[in-house]
Amino acid sequence: MIELLAGTPLGPSGSLAWIAPEWVVLTAVGVALVALVLSWFGERPILARTVELTAWALALAGLVVALARPAWVEEEGRQEPGRLAVLIDASRSMQVQEQGEPRHKLVDRVIRSLSGDDLDFYHFGGELKAGLPTTYELPTTDIESALNVLADRVAGEKLAGVVLITDGLDRGLLRRRYQREENPAPPLVPGALTIYQIGSPGDLKDLAVRGVDSGGFAFRSEPFNITARLSSTGYAGRRVTASLTRDGKPVTAQSVTLDDQGEAQVVFKVRPDAVGRFAYEVSVPVFEDDAVPSNNVAPVVVQVVRDRMSVLQVAGAPSFDVKFLRRFLKGDPSVDLVSFFILRTEEDIAGTDYQNRELSLIQFPYSELFSTELHRFDIIIFQNFDHERYFRPGEADRLLDNIRRFVEEDGKGFVMIGGDLSFDLGGYGGTYVERMLPVDLGVRGAQADSKAVRPALTQEGRRHPVTRLVPDAAENDVWWGRLPELSGVNKVRQASSGATVLLEHPSIQGDDGRPMPILSVAEAGKGRAMALTGDSSWRWSLGEAAEGRGNQAYLRFWKNSFRWLIKDPSTNRVTVDTPRENYGMGDTVRLIVRARDTGFSPLARADVKVTVTGPAGKEELQGVTTADGEVALEIEATDRGAHRVRAEVSARGRLIGQDETVYAVTTRDPELDEVVPDAAFLRWLAGSVDGTYYGPGEVGTPLRDPNSGRTVWDRRETPLWRAPALILWIGLFGGIAWIVRRRAGMR
Repeated sequence: MIELLAGTPLGPSGSLAWIAPEWVVLTAVGVALVALVLSWFGERPILARTVELTAWALALAGLVVALARPAWVEEEGRQEPGRLAVLIDASRSMQVQEQGEPRHKLVDRVIRSLSGDDLDFYHFGGELKAGLPTTYELPTTDIESALNVLADRVAGEKLAGVVLITDGLDRGLLRRRYQREENPAPPLVPGALTIYQIGSPGDLKDLAVRGVDSGGFAFRSEPFNITARLSSTGYAGRRVTASLTRDGKPVTAQSVTLDDQGEAQVVFKVRPDAVGRFAYEVSVPVFEDDAVPSNNVAPVVVQVVRDRMSVLQVAGAPSFDVKFLRRFLKGDPSVDLVSFFILRTEEDIAGTDYQNRELSLIQFPYSELFSTELHRFDIIIFQNFDHERYFRPGEADRLLDNIRRFVEEDGKGFVMIGGDLSFDLGGYGGTYVERMLPVDLGVRGAQADSKAVRPALTQEGRRHPVTRLVPDAAENDVWWGRLPELSGVNKVRQASSGATVLLEHPSIQGDDGRPMPILSVAEAGKGRAMALTGDSSWRWSLGEAAEGRGNQAYLRFWKNSFRWLIKDPSTNRVTVDTPRENYGMGDTVRLIVRARDTGFSPLARADVKVTVTGPAGKEELQGVTTADGEVALEIEATDRGAHRVRAEVSARGRLIGQDETVYAVTTRDPELDEVVPDAAFLRWLAGSVDGTYYGPGEVGTPLRDPNSGRTVWDRRETPLWRAPALILWIGLFGGIAWIVRRRAGMR
């Protein structure tokens, strides 16, 4: 019957199949039922109605069948010969140098020895992929996983053979079972196995830095140890030099002799001179015959923190201002204060009988302080201090230049506070100290103004972290507006180039025609400098307390000042950080960028661009800050070594700020922990499945199973929905229904 409808011979082994989607069939049935219901309506004889509905039902049934697209499906199987699957190890251990060439060069020789047009090539590391490898960079080797994936891929097919080209340094469970179990279970191999070993252990040599330990963090100016573990193959008894660098610059080096096992330990003692994150690297020489040059360097990032902030306060005379500031500094547990005041001058020494030793003043050790001891401090405060009375003739330039280099080159902080022995009155015009001050000296005429003055907060001062006493801008203005007046100020010519004026004189102008600075700050090379031309900020403490408001304004001002001077991250508008300093291969590194507006409130919807520069090159990430002024970007740790992170934040096309940090990917590369080929494992693997093993340099014929093959099914579909009989059926009964309907007077 079906063959009659099709109008063509059909194979007896076929079957009827409906090709159209189910929803098409259901829709057609629904439309047909609606059409039948609609055709019921209308006045006509019962016989005509019956004939018409029957004819419509048969026509619509034929239409539904046609839309369901029936087809006669015939499948016929035929046998094809089996294929030879060639699996190539593309992991990093195949890059090991042997006799001046990478190990994987021998793969080409093996491939050329394989003949036939039945070869299917695959490469693998942790997983199997089709095709020849283009690089040998995969981070692991899992032979069993590759064989399992191959078996799944050719399910139902018996391969002619499986060729495995590898150095045998399997990092998966198969080799681990071989090493630990007495009778390990062999893997599933979908064909006769032939193994070609790549690499020879005979002349292999390797020197490596296997691990570096630093403890993770250190204290500034306090020594800490960086311990490196060296190991080698073929270099036992040899003396080598291990070098330590920080951010690419040499720190120190040590020579050590490798023991009988080719191992040694090197301990570097390091004294960090700055706070922050620093990338250290331990490296050993790359000898000409070193098989793996890439493992001769190991990085580690150390976070250097302050145990306490070290401040040197030097005052030329006792005063309330000196007393209040000294008491504030001594009362802060985070400050290590060294304070000198009521000093003995050179004239005092010259006029004293040293034999009597009847002196009430200790000698001021200025030469040691401003030369050999400077590195101990984070901030130097010159408070109403006249250096000329204390420095020996000929020493002033050298010592003041040391202070300049302390700030500009070492990245430290300097504060000059006013008084009758300070600024121009202290003889600092034209000195090395003036070069880093945020004000220009050399005032002609009166060099001080003794009138009481209430400093005016500038627009920059309203936003700057030094003078932001409270977060709310309006309230901050109120705080500054109610502070007591200063009892006079030193005069300065003007703010220096690049300086920021935070408090200014309401009536006196500088040489530039602008209000004369009272409080100003500036970046000085790598460090920061601040100038306060008044010597009565103590009034801000005592006056506020007298009004019942305590001394919070005074305390916050100086706390803010010292945080800014030491570059505390909270004083930067843009910061970038990572939760940890050191990561392992494959870890996800979170880069957290924070941005603040000019008032140091969270900056929302700012554009963030982060550039991560590592051993493999640069990678850029982008994001937008949230309402909290933060954005977290993620990057995978795929390359061993130090990575420098640079973040730039922009708003409306204008650069807001930038910051940098570093992190290191330090976990050893498992692919390079062992570099000697495992011939014993490969022999066992071949023997466990009755396969064949060829050693280094051997290129024998691979095993082939003559009974292998696969069944290929040919499918033939004959569409019945286009059969002439079905079309005639729909037309015949549809025409009958239409004719009966018209003769009954219906449309």
